[in-house]
Amino acid sequence: MHCDDKRTLYVLKEEVYKSWKLLEKSGFADQQLLEDFNNIVTEYFECKSSSE
Repeated sequence: MHCDDKRTLYVLKEEVYKSWKLLEKSGFADQQLLEDFNNIVTEYFECKSSSE
């Protein structure tokens, strides 16, 4: 795994945490936040699997 890959995964992981906190604050009721969270998690796992 290259340094750029590690940095990208780190940034995406931080985005996942941030999105999760926003979802918690909304009571998991905000559809747009749910979609954003789903997209970020999907992007994280795609990046992780392509870098291995």
